[in-house]
This record gives sequence, structure tokens and C-alpha cells, in this order.
Amino acid sequence: MPLIHSISGLRGIAFKDLNYSTIGFYAKVFAIYLNAKKLVVGCDTRKSHSSLLAGVIDGINFINCNVVNLGIAPTPTVAFMVRKLRADGGLMVTASHNPHEWNGLKFISARGEFINETEFREFSERLGYFRLYSYKIIEYLQGFGECQDYEKPLNEQLQKIINYFRLSNLGLKIGVDAVGGTGSEALPKLLEMAGCKVFKINCKFKSRFPRPPEPTPENIGDLCQLVKKKKLDLGFALDPDGDRLSIVDTNGNAIGEEKTLALATDYILSRKKGPVVTNLSTTILMDYITRKYKCRLYRTKVGEVNVVAKMKEVSAVIGGEGNGGVIYPMINYTRDAMTGAGIILKLLSKSKKSISEIVGNYPEYYMIKEKVNLSSREFEKRKDLVQKKFKGKVDLIDGIRIATSRYWLHLRPSNTEPLVRIIAEGRDKKQITRIIKQAKTFLSRGTA
Repeated sequence: MPLIHSISGLRGIAFKDLNYSTIGFYAKVFAIYLNAKKLVVGCDTRKSHSSLLAGVIDGINFINCNVVNLGIAPTPTVAFMVRKLRADGGLMVTASHNPHEWNGLKFISARGEFINETEFREFSERLGYFRLYSYKIIEYLQGFGECQDYEKPLNEQLQKIINYFRLSNLGLKIGVDAVGGTGSEALPKLLEMAGCKVFKINCKFKSRFPRPPEPTPENIGDLCQLVKKKKLDLGFALDPDGDRLSIVDTNGNAIGEEKTLALATDYILSRKKGPVVTNLSTTILMDYITRKYKCRLYRTKVGEVNVVAKMKEVSAVIGGEGNGGVIYPMINYTRDAMTGAGIILKLLSKSKKSISEIVGNYPEYYMIKEKVNLSSREFEKRKDLVQKKFKGKVDLIDGIRIATSRYWLHLRPSNTEPLVRIIAEGRDKKQITRIIKQAKTFLSRGTA
């Protein structure tokens, strides 16, 4: 399987498609593209992290660029420290929610954000040039850069969250499932700083994840049982690189990662009204929340970069993606599970209600997410047929999204895996189940 290089970063099977030299090449070219003198790097906990992180560091040092190495750290922490240390950019060795055998790179600009579409295009052109003329890299060798290990990289980010939201002595009992990933230390530490009692599962660094990496309801059953058995106030679940947050309510029910952004937005808009940005695949509950506060909601193509670009354009007060990715610009212009958790803690302390009580006042929608192993090329061939099969208002800026008064359906090729994602949502669970089944069958076989 070839490497996948997209606006969302680089992904590949470790030690097969992605190895020490390959990842070092991408790191070198990125440093050259930025004309960088100092880059911040970090990694997740996968078995391949040591070899690939070494490739990144050596590649950067090779062209006389210095490295600040955070070691195992959440992606939002790397982004935060790029700004804190006034570095020229950053690189995160991670495959995010992909299975453990994968790994990759996320490319961070000096702004502490992932590179945008223009930067991605320019960087890709530079990659193409150096593939043809690899010997030209030697021109950038004027000595070797240094690598400095940064001790306690979490401190600055977590303290900023605690101070900003004024979190202390909350007295809440909270369960955490960090999937053995980068948030295994970060999230429990944040909660303890806020005066919570923490009950941990899967909070030791693991090279093989103890559950599937995405914090979806079907994957976090152990956390649900823990919250219910211990009668906790809520539970938090993470993905491996700590940018997605999922919530379990007081009754031990996984409320779905889509509601994380809705809850966070509900609190932020109650304190400060303004524009909100999310993507085309995020729950329609976001329309309900923003209407409640008479605020404008913008939707973009899927991808954190697209959401952030629109947030900056409209001066959004909050944004994010429905996969549990909260983007709060006062802390971080990137999806950040720790910031998301801070907002949820503040919501609970101010509302004096449980998560289940708050969510119980929201209209109920049913969302189903599926995926089909299908190339983007094959998907493009079938897109017109999908439009004929499912009638409604059509949006083609990202795959195909069809909306009616009763439901919406979104089909799009993944930026990070060789598959097509299918998402549908509406008030009628049977109807959504049927639509998903039809769409999945149609994409798999080309007929419905």
C-alpha cells in the first residue's frame, strides 16, 4: 500500500511503507520548506515511535536545524509548544486514530496550526523537486543541528487550561480511558489539577492499543462499566494522539463523540456569542445549539485545517469536528481533548446539572457512521449514481452530501485511509439505518 499524503498529513504502514529513511526525508524537506532553524517534535506510543521519531530528528538535524524533542506527547501539546517556544514549526509522529500498525506525520506551522491548503501544495511541490534531485539537499548542509529534550512538556498547556477556565476544587469523580496513548498522563493530570478524583483504565503507555483507537461508543464499553459501577460523575475517552474527546454520562452511557463539540459550544456561547465553525459531517445538533444563541454556524469540508481556516476568516469563538475534536482559539487553534475536557468541567460546575440532564434537553438525532473499502477513483465514478439514488439538496465540496427535511447523508473518501466514509443522521432511527445500508451496498456493488 503506498503512502497516503494529504492535507491531513502523512500515513503509512510502519516498517513497510514508512520507515526511518522515508520519514526522515519528509522531515528534512519540511524543514527546508519552512527555512526552519528550530522545530518542535513529538510522537505517540505506537511500537514504531522510537525508530520513526529518530528518523525525524536526524533528518531535521542533518540540514542544520535544531530540534526540541517533547517525546511522547499529545498532538495539541506539540502545537501549543510550537507557539510557546516561538519555533518555526513542528512535526508530530502519529497515525492518530488509525490501527496500531500504522504511523505517520502531522505537519505544524509556526502558527501552531496544521499547514493550510496553500502551504500543503507548496510543500508537496518541494517534495516532488527533492525526489527528482535528492542530491540538492546537500546544499542545505552547513553543519548539524542539535536536539534538546524538553522535560515536562505538559505543564505549560495544562496550567493554561486550568488558569483560563479557573478550575479548582471541583470534587468530581471522573473515569478516564486514554487507550494507552499520549493522553494517558495528560488528561488525568489535568483532572487532578482541577480537584477531581480520577479513576483510570488504559492510562499506561502501550505500543499496542488495548481497544480500537477511535473513542466511539462501541469501543469504550469498559469505561461505561467503570462509570456505572463506581457511580462516577462522568467519563472521558481519548484517541491515541489526544485530540479527540468522547464522553460517558453519569449513568454509564456513551453519549457519542458528536455531542462533545455540541456541549462545549453550548457553554462557550452562553458566555460569549459569536460565529461557530464545524464540518459537513458533524451533527445537526450544532444547528440547534447555535440557533438557541442566535449565532451563525458555518460548515466546511472535513479536515481540521479547513475548519481552522474558516474560524480565522469569521473570527469564530469556537469550532471543531464531530469526532470529538474541540477547537477553542483562546487555548489552541487545533483539536484538543484537554481543552475540551476543561470546557466540559466548567459547564458542569456552572450548570449544576449532570451531563445526562443537559443532553436530555437536546433534541434527539440518530447518527450512523460506516465505511467501505473503495478507492477515491472508484468513488468519483459512482458519485453521480449516488446523486440519482438519493434525492435532496446536494453539496459537492467534499464528496457528496445530500440533505432533506428528514435526514442528511454524507459520503466522502477518507484523507487518512484508503476507504470511503458514510455518515447519515436524522430523527428516525429506522430510516437512517435503512439509508446507511442502501448507501453501503450501493458503493460496495455499484447497485442499490
